[in-house]
Amino acid sequence: MSTDDKKRATLDFGGLDNTPAPPVDNNAVKAATRAAGFRETPKAASSEAAPSIRTMRRTRRKTGRTEQFATRLRAETIEAIYNYADQHEITLAETIERAVEALKRGAE
Repeated sequence: MSTDDKKRATLDFGGLDNTPAPPVDNNAVKAATRAAGFRETPKAASSEAAPSIRTMRRTRRKTGRTEQFATRLRAETIEAIYNYADQHEITLAETIERAVEALKRGAE
């Protein structure tokens, strides 16, 4: 094989401007995402001994939850479910299960 055979194919995009995109201002991106309502991901603990919350949740225990449940809710209801789960550091499934148990107790 000659060196000519090893040439890479070039792509022709029909005369598009091939100038590189300008550098992205990270501070502008952060400001825009905060303005859109996104929250910053918490930083991992600097200590190697302390595993991240995500790691603990995945390996902590098996939940036995195998059924999927999808529905449409009002924004206020979704926000209340997420807030409760965040405050109690539980999954959304546990939040819904607790709500169902509370409804059962109230109906008795």
